[in-house]
Amino acid sequence: MTDKSRSRESIESSLLRKASPALSHWFSSSLGQEILSQQLALTQPLVEGFFGYHLLQAGVTDAVDFAASSRINHCFRLAVCPEQQGSAIVEMEHLPLPSESIDVVLLHHLLDFSTHPHQILREAARVLIPGGHMLLMGFNPFSLLGLSRLLFSRGAYQKGNQLRAARIADWMNLLDLQAEQMHRGFFRLPLQQRELLAKSAWMERLANRLRLPWGGFYIIVARKEVARVRTIKIDWRAERKPALVATPTSPRVAARGKHQKR
Repeated sequence: MTDKSRSRESIESSLLRKASPALSHWFSSSLGQEILSQQLALTQPLVEGFFGYHLLQAGVTDAVDFAASSRINHCFRLAVCPEQQGSAIVEMEHLPLPSESIDVVLLHHLLDFSTHPHQILREAARVLIPGGHMLLMGFNPFSLLGLSRLLFSRGAYQKGNQLRAARIADWMNLLDLQAEQMHRGFFRLPLQQRELLAKSAWMERLANRLRLPWGGFYIIVARKEVARVRTIKIDWRAERKPALVATPTSPRVAARGKHQKR
């Protein structure tokens, strides 16, 4: 990588660093606090079920500690800007951590506001141990909240990416991450008035009862797959030795071989 490309990546990664203070301020609003409270309520039972030695948490705001209910002893937060509290300020596109060293990774809306969301996901998958879990939160573009992001561009949360949960799951699959659970929340109107938010609580009950996929945010729980090797025992002392036969590498090749034999 040349010095010019490194400089360009550094500038682009700083965009997330510049956007985080405004996003943190937005999450302190009535609408942002309602979303955070719902996210915390959904993630608490999930985090309680994770086990291991190290838990990494990173997001666009440090207003909520999503790892507070974790049973893991070493839980730490990485900050993306100086305004956040954390063990260190890092570029999430280049994590200063060894590969396969973290048991659980929590990402809070980082992919929504990064210039390189796939690279952040790749780095998070790299540091995750085989069998470890990733919990990722993002905004759903196919929702009332997502529609407001398309129609207006004044709020900080409205200037990010429009990443579908299915697209994130496809990226995870390429990185040997298997999406096991999907949760959605915030089906209300995206309003800043507390009274109107409270009056639209019936929309939450209706959507949860009907299991509608139009929540304002989604939570994906993924597990890093482990490559399993099966040992085949051969009795070389037997009179009849096993024949070594080439095995087709794909179902299409195997089907072609059977057709030729006929």
